[in-house]
Order: sequence, then C-alpha cells, then structure tokens
Amino acid sequence: MAAPTESSGIDPLTRRAFATMVGVVGAVLVALAAGFENPYWAGLSAVVIAHADRDELFTKGILRIAGTFAGVFVGYYGAQLLEGLPVAQALASMLAAGFGIYARQRSAYAYAWFYGAVTFLIVIVSSMVSPAELHAFAENRCFEIMTGVVVATLARWALGGDERKGAHLVAHPPTIRPEDAMRLAVAAGLGTLAILVCWTQFQLPQLTQVVISSLIVVDIDAGATRRRGLQRVLGCIIGGITGLVVIGIDATNFLWWLMCLAIGLFVFARIHLAGSPNAYVGTQSAIAYLVTLVDTGPPSSIGPPFGRLVGIVLGVSLMSLVTWAITRKKPTADAVRPPA
Repeated sequence: MAAPTESSGIDPLTRRAFATMVGVVGAVLVALAAGFENPYWAGLSAVVIAHADRDELFTKGILRIAGTFAGVFVGYYGAQLLEGLPVAQALASMLAAGFGIYARQRSAYAYAWFYGAVTFLIVIVSSMVSPAELHAFAENRCFEIMTGVVVATLARWALGGDERKGAHLVAHPPTIRPEDAMRLAVAAGLGTLAILVCWTQFQLPQLTQVVISSLIVVDIDAGATRRRGLQRVLGCIIGGITGLVVIGIDATNFLWWLMCLAIGLFVFARIHLAGSPNAYVGTQSAIAYLVTLVDTGPPSSIGPPFGRLVGIVLGVSLMSLVTWAITRKKPTADAVRPPA
C-alpha cells in the first residue's frame, strides 16, 4: 500500500490518519513479535499520543515515556512495601489518582505527571490482582508503552506530510485555580475508592482497565466530564461492536484480522484527528476496537475483550457520577484547561 503524499492530492487529515494507522498497527506487530504480555497496550499508546500538531505529538510521546517509567519504578517498590495491606493499598491508590488529576490541571507538563500517577496506580492495582506477576507486569508495561510511542512517532514523521524537520517540547501553563484543581482531585480519589470497593464486593472484570478509563474522562467542568463520559461510552459501543463483528466473521485468520484492524483504525483515527466536538468518539472507538481485536494475536475467544469493554463502561459511569456530585458547582477557574 503506497504512502499518501502531497502530490497525490490527499488532504492533510487523511494523510495523518494514514500515518496514525500505520503507527498503531506497526506498534501492535512489533509488540506481538517481541512477545510482550499485552500487545494492545503498545497500540493504545500509539493512539493516545496521536495529534494533528507535530510538536504536540512529540511532547505527548516524550512525557508519556517519562511518566510511565517513573510510575513503574515508584509503583513497583511501593507495591512491595504495601503487599498484604489492603487499606494502605486503597489509600495509596486514592492519593495517586488525586495527585495525578491535580498535576494534570496545574503542571505545565501535565501529561508526564498524569501518566506517572496513573501508572503508579495501575501497578498498585496489579499487585492487588496478581501479586506474583508484578515484576513481569511492570517490565512489560515499560516496553509496551515505549514501543507504541516510538513506532507511532516514526510513522508520523515518515508519512504525516510535515515539511519541517525536528520537533519541540511544548509547555502548557496552568489555567485553572488551585482550589478548583483540588476539588477535582478529591473527586478522582473518591471515585477511585468507589471503583475499588465495587470491584471487591462484586468481582468486577478488568480492574486496571476500569481505573484507567475512569480517570481519563475527569474534567474540571462537570458538564464536560459527563459529555466526555458519554462520548467514551458511545465510542466503546461503536468500536467494540465493530471488533466483535470482525471476530464473528473470522476470529483466527491473520490476514483478515490485520486488514480489518488497519481499516478500522484508519477510519477512527480520521475522526480522532478531525478536531470536531465529537472527535473523542473516534478516540474511544479506536481504543475499544484495539482492546477487542488485539490479544496475543487475533483473539481466540470473546471473553477477554468483552471483559475489557465492560470495564471501560463501568469505570466511566462510576467516576462520572462521583465527579458530577463534587464539582457540579460552577468552577471559579479563569479558563478551563483542555483534557490531556
């Protein structure tokens, strides 16, 4: 398949969506070849750093790697100290969620702080679910994220149609007042606690996916949180159902799986990069499509992907409810910071 070029008459949005698709599929294939535990994480990392602006993509990639490595390091040793102490584990999870959301609103390099805190949180959560596999989980997490970021960045630079060379880190000075950010951090901490309690009581599936999904949609504007939550659920349904249809037609044929993976990701990436008010539907559709279609290759059963999809919906619903209850008072921020 030939790469789109300026002379071919293909518009920049289509060209960047093509580059994003190549980066995501490439990251998945590299992760599969390397034998990583969860290859879809490499694809997810490639999706979430995708951006129409070259500097923003570069910044998100660098900060995502930095935050992930820091979160894995601190989380791994913290999890060993807290092993067998469920109350302390829950408290650490709440604090990590609150800190991550606060830093996301108040730091010029919010992406690193947010994903550092989220990675710390999921390492702690993983130690609660599968303590014996903690070292392998932490190690794979680093390699998966780095693979996704590097492959996606190279694909964008090679195929994205940007004329200039190089890229720069972009800082985003905070625009939200500390009291508003603190209120949101409290909501995130309490929402995380609610998720952990529900998981303990009802044996909810895919706890790490529940926690991550819930924190990504949190916004200082309660209305924005609800809207983003609804878009996330809608995208989950679209991407998940599309993936299940692909599996239902032929779950094991590698060429069919690869072709459908590429086509679906291209379509969803184009929506994600369009910059419309509903662009996040494309983002979440791509994420749900990935977690549905990618296991350690083509999925062998419907169970694991369905569990991940259920986790997304549950996490978003719980966190949106708690955030709305705490932040429904109109914020006093001078401006609302766009979601990371």
